[in-house]
Amino acid sequence: MSKEKPTGRCIVTYGRSLIALEIAHSLAERGVEVIGCDDVDLTVMSFSRDVKKNFVHAPSDSKPEKFLDDLEKYIRKYTPEDDIPYVLIPAFRDIQLIAENRDRFDPLIKVAGPTAEMISRIHPKQNLARTAEKLGAHAPRSIEFNDREGLDEAAEELGLPFLIKPFDGVGGRGVKALKTQAALEEHWKKSARVYEKGGLAQELVEGDDYCLAVLFQHGELKAHMAYRNIMKMPAESGAGIMRETIDDKPFLETAKAVLGPISWHGVAEIDFKWNGQAGAEPSMIEINPRFWMGIFHSIESGVDFPWLLYEMTVKGEVPEAPLATVGKRTKAPGVWLLSAIQDIASSDVHFSQVKDGWKEAMSSAKDRKIVEALKKFGASLGKVTDIESARKHLKKAMEDADEAQVELFSSRDPFASLGVLFVLASLVRHGKLPPELTYK
Repeated sequence: MSKEKPTGRCIVTYGRSLIALEIAHSLAERGVEVIGCDDVDLTVMSFSRDVKKNFVHAPSDSKPEKFLDDLEKYIRKYTPEDDIPYVLIPAFRDIQLIAENRDRFDPLIKVAGPTAEMISRIHPKQNLARTAEKLGAHAPRSIEFNDREGLDEAAEELGLPFLIKPFDGVGGRGVKALKTQAALEEHWKKSARVYEKGGLAQELVEGDDYCLAVLFQHGELKAHMAYRNIMKMPAESGAGIMRETIDDKPFLETAKAVLGPISWHGVAEIDFKWNGQAGAEPSMIEINPRFWMGIFHSIESGVDFPWLLYEMTVKGEVPEAPLATVGKRTKAPGVWLLSAIQDIASSDVHFSQVKDGWKEAMSSAKDRKIVEALKKFGASLGKVTDIESARKHLKKAMEDADEAQVELFSSRDPFASLGVLFVLASLVRHGKLPPELTYK
């Protein structure tokens, strides 16, 4: 980051994710000082040269009050001494809790995002179904259920096949297309606990998956772009891992019809099913009231949503947004790196060496001696001895026949490239898939 006086300061949550990293890249390029945070101490943002500081807070899901206390403490700690803008960007699911406690933070920092009341109109999933029906939006018919008896009643009313999804699921978790009664029985036997808080039985809509990314200012659409998921993981209902920008005109009216009347203020991502045929209306499946896993793709397509949201939060209006470049392709790194990650995670000796090497590298990184730090970390990986060979090696391993641009592997922020490899290895080692493979 430039040594010149920053144009603003921004705290970005959920620092473990590529979503947060892309937000940091976007803002840092414009001179905004970025501070990252999470409930773990080794995060993707902590590896980035575009992030000035990082702090750890309590988990927002299991300790919400402590999370709020921690967040307020650090917001106060990092309050700018001058009059530069000071913004909080919730990058993931913590947006709900922060929105519900917005009055607590508004005097201290500008919160970038919708109010809790706005979010409640479209989230959780049952609320969106009710709003869509009330507003007459084109969406599949949905029936709520709270137990097995309710599911059976919904199945009888909808008829097979249909889609089942939990109220509080994200990134395709618990979503299942049930095509036969036997499939319903088997799925419920294995996954009943996923629906403890209830779920939706939804009309099964044929077609491909499309995603519309939007920014609204008090109910007025200000920026937009759409892409289709060429590949997903898991294949049936998971997050997109290769994407292509498309013309978004078929989806805009539905977005305006739903988010306009509730005066939506912030970013959102809307999932559609569509057969791609002229004259056929896409069906709205879901709205995520936050940033999306495909944010890298959106930015690379020419619509920089993090910067637009920041500007809207600071200035009260959105600068003119460019149109997206149709045909742009990108892909996520996780799947192509999985074998390398598993190699590191599966070996006690290798993992221990990497961990020790990382600790040594971090001591060098404190004063931003990035190349020196990466050389130390590279030495622990054996064959990888410097930053450029590491970047090229990993990038080459990910490229295939498609000319899709790869997320993350940037010579501008190379420290994050190796950092992600380490974090993913750590997560796999502890039996968890990284969020980049399980969330949109």
